[in-house]
Amino acid sequence: MKHEGKWGDARINLHRFHAFCADATSEDCEGVLANFVTRVTAPRPEPAAANLRIVVRNEGYLNHLLQTQPRDALPIYRQIGDDLFALLAFSGPSGVLIAIPEQLRALELGDEAAWALAGKQTRAMLPPLPKAIDLVRDPVAFEDGDLLTSLLADTQGWRRIAEEVGPDLLVTAVSDQFVFAGLLPDHPRMREFKQVVREDCAASERCLSPNVYRFRDGRWVIVE
Repeated sequence: MKHEGKWGDARINLHRFHAFCADATSEDCEGVLANFVTRVTAPRPEPAAANLRIVVRNEGYLNHLLQTQPRDALPIYRQIGDDLFALLAFSGPSGVLIAIPEQLRALELGDEAAWALAGKQTRAMLPPLPKAIDLVRDPVAFEDGDLLTSLLADTQGWRRIAEEVGPDLLVTAVSDQFVFAGLLPDHPRMREFKQVVREDCAASERCLSPNVYRFRDGRWVIVE
């Protein structure tokens, strides 16, 4: 691939697409590959303060960055769950660009100011968190949006919800386009629900997590 007119040596992992296309129709597979090519060849998001967001990624994604990026270009992150992390990023039409300290310094933003600004701007583009009374009545599904898993980064908001609805609160974060929240106690139906979530993850173009989570002590805990 060329970047800014020069051939690069970046490695692009295609295993997710191989797995997706193994079970998808040829039309769905071609659509996914076309979208991927569009994303990776489009201009990268501009590292401007107005584009600052919070994204949620899994442990494997973060570890890949930590192992492959230079020490001066490591991501800025906070752990929000057993295998979930909130990262600072810049958002644009082609996707997101994970933020690094040098970019924040160029914007004259310290870490705390950057997190506060990113949180404010991310919440403004997301649907509101569900109300406790709504969850008691029915589960809530968030879909057909962007960066929906960023909803899980609002741990203060979810803490208030968990205090109202009790320990049966659960969420899933299959992808940035689908997040589910509801109430379900630990009984045999949980096993069936976890299997459905794993199947949804396997069918997703870009699965974030196949797990089901409870909110415990200010963070997301995997339901074993």
